[in-house]
Amino acid sequence: MRTSCGCTTPIIETEWIKPGETGAVLARFNTGTFTGRKAAAVTVTFDKPVYSELQLNVKGYIRSDVVLNPGEVSFGEVPVGEPKSVDLTLDYAGRNDWALVGAESPLGYVDVKFDELSRQAGRVSYKITAKLAADAPLGTVHNQILLKTNDRNLTSVPIRFMAVVQPPIQVSPQAIELGTVGSQKPIAQRLVVKARNEFRVLEVTSEQAEIQFEASATPKAVHLLSLMITPKQQTVDGVVASELVIKTDLMDESIRIPLQFSQLTTDATTSVVRAD
Repeated sequence: MRTSCGCTTPIIETEWIKPGETGAVLARFNTGTFTGRKAAAVTVTFDKPVYSELQLNVKGYIRSDVVLNPGEVSFGEVPVGEPKSVDLTLDYAGRNDWALVGAESPLGYVDVKFDELSRQAGRVSYKITAKLAADAPLGTVHNQILLKTNDRNLTSVPIRFMAVVQPPIQVSPQAIELGTVGSQKPIAQRLVVKARNEFRVLEVTSEQAEIQFEASATPKAVHLLSLMITPKQQTVDGVVASELVIKTDLMDESIRIPLQFSQLTTDATTSVVRAD
């Protein structure tokens, strides 16, 4: 990925995008060395399934009269079902009557409020509070909130926000690929299952494989599972798509992760004929 102007730094936020999925590219203005109205072209390069390029045009106005600290709202990693608030300050230097007159969020589960902290001799300071609601969906959330001003030339101040809403229990890896399976021999796999609270892993099952593992009788926040997976014999060759179903005592709903392998119904054999 490259950019046409040193005023903009492109950042890849999603390196791998599967068919049907979406990704994100962040274009960050370099406000330490540039000010005023800027525009740049960001070229994104794709190497698979075929080489191609996509050009994105970005533009903005880098203001020196408004300073945000920190520069964005970062909620970080948030457990699902838990609200979280983040505070930042906005400092303005310029007009005596400059003011914030409103705040907007494009998402119903992200709220923003502001309070004036001080005003003196053309300088004003605000406290900005952004709140992520308990009903925020799972996954990565990124967007921007807009602070409305009484400035006729630049009527709004955008603030980027980002959060990673995590499930109660996290599993790594998030999918298991066994490759080509030619016989019913157990295949060793490791699985990390973790949560904020201590819990027990009760069972791990699959409709298309036998799963063996040693369950811990002691509740722990992190479980390192050593699985022995034996795929069940199929009637025809081909790719088998199934799931690992993980049951715990922390939540009623089971955790499901994809399990896939390619099945060979018979092992290849080689006949040797000796000529006397």
